[in-house]
Amino acid sequence: MSYFPSRMLAVAATITVVLCGTLLPASAEMSAKCRPPINERMIAGCTEIIDDAATAPAERAEAMSYRGAAQMSRGNLERALADFSAFIAMSPDSAHGYYLRATAHEKQDNHELALADYDKSIALNPNYPFAYAARGAIYAAKGDFDRALKNHDEAIRLKPELAALYNNRGLVRRNSGDMKGAIADFSTAIRLDPKNTLALGFRGNAYLSRNDSGHALADFEAALRLSTTNQDMAYYGRAEIKLERGDNDGAIADYSKALEFAPDMVDAYINRGVAFVRKGDYAASIPNYDAALKLTPNDPAIRNRRSHAYFITGHFAEAAEDFGDVVEKSPEYGLAKLLRYIARARSGDYDLGELKRNTETLDRTGWPWPMVAVYLGQMTRDEMLAKMKNMRLEDDFGPCGVSFYLGQYLMVKRKPQEALPYLKQAAEVCRGDGEFERDAARNELKRQQASN
Repeated sequence: MSYFPSRMLAVAATITVVLCGTLLPASAEMSAKCRPPINERMIAGCTEIIDDAATAPAERAEAMSYRGAAQMSRGNLERALADFSAFIAMSPDSAHGYYLRATAHEKQDNHELALADYDKSIALNPNYPFAYAARGAIYAAKGDFDRALKNHDEAIRLKPELAALYNNRGLVRRNSGDMKGAIADFSTAIRLDPKNTLALGFRGNAYLSRNDSGHALADFEAALRLSTTNQDMAYYGRAEIKLERGDNDGAIADYSKALEFAPDMVDAYINRGVAFVRKGDYAASIPNYDAALKLTPNDPAIRNRRSHAYFITGHFAEAAEDFGDVVEKSPEYGLAKLLRYIARARSGDYDLGELKRNTETLDRTGWPWPMVAVYLGQMTRDEMLAKMKNMRLEDDFGPCGVSFYLGQYLMVKRKPQEALPYLKQAAEVCRGDGEFERDAARNELKRQQASN
């Protein structure tokens, strides 16, 4: 899965431009007291100018805009909005004032207020490229790619030398499915700025989306050579390639580096867990799924992965809890209903009532109903085997499923010696879609051997 930051770049890029000199001080006093670097001293200097009764109105307004930008940079959004609104009141024809307030609204996720201010900014100055870029980013976030592209096109027309604008448009093209156009834009950004590690990371991810791992890897490694900051995308992308190529240790190392830069990257935790699973280290996968669930607690797919890891490692009570969540949120997953019961029973709760209720709507002509019927006492093993034979499953899951779930049935019945031949069979024949059953059988056999 390719990784892109959740927000577009336009607002962040243009704020940087603003604070680096788009608003120039009006006087030597302003230069000394109210200008970057942004810190408390700058804010205090701006406040001194604003509060001084002798300050000229134009200088007071400019100091207000500077202080607002500094407050926004420090995360004080309400104070920033107050300063920008005051600046607009003092300079109602300033396109830049509306632009600044729009960025603050956007940081508060007030997208409609931000759009209104960007519209006003562009109405006052139709040649303001950053306002077009920022407005395009909002339209893209709303899924309105046509409007987003029109705004980014205009931003690039007005300032074609700025690489960040091509990154912005490339992201829109990528998210709208135009991977070829996205790669072209990221390539232009790299041509304009050969050390643009963001563009390299974006282009690498676009190549990865096209299954072109060769070009993707070259871009990710170039980005990592050029910079020691903001490397989450490059490390994540390279980890994806390593995982695909079977280099699980290399993938784990790169996912770990990506998480150092972006500790809220859910997919990195999930896929690092997958890499541990592919190594057979299910215990190590569980903390990764835990971390992912802290960030997205309502994701049944992650709970499903963790439920399987818990089951394989013999943590049946924890597996039962996770399977319960999967059953609730993904009722179409029939096997989860059976696994929920098995995990509960293996942890000491043998009540079949929930299994019966959960499986009332299962298709009686398909898997896993015949096996569920055995657990419910509604079908003998021989009847189940005949039913399975009539189903004529084309893949290996027929013998795999029969062996594993009969083995578990006998484990639930506390007949481990009778279960072992079935589990050994599952460990040998399960493959492909039966990977979980294979590994669960192998680990069960290990536990049984250790207990003897």
